Amino acid sequence: MARRDEYESRVEKFLIPIMEENNFELVDVEYVKEAGTWYLRVLIDKEGGVDILDCENISRALSDLLDE
Repeated sequence: MARRDEYESRVEKFLIPIMEENNFELVDVEYVKEAGTWYLRVLIDKEGGVDILDCENISRALSDLLDE
C-alpha cells in the first residue's frame, strides 16, 4: 500500500464516527500533491446538502483528531 493510500485510509477511520454522529456521508478522502504542496481533502454530503458551517464543524473535529 502506498503511503498516500495509507494516509487516506487512516483519515477515513478517524472520520467514520464523526460522520455517523452528525448524519453525514463520507464521499471521499484525497491526499494529493498540487504545485508542490500536499493537501488533504475530505468530501462530505448529507441529506439537504452541506453548508459552510458543516464544513467548518467537520474540519475542526478532524483537525483535533489529527493533532492528537
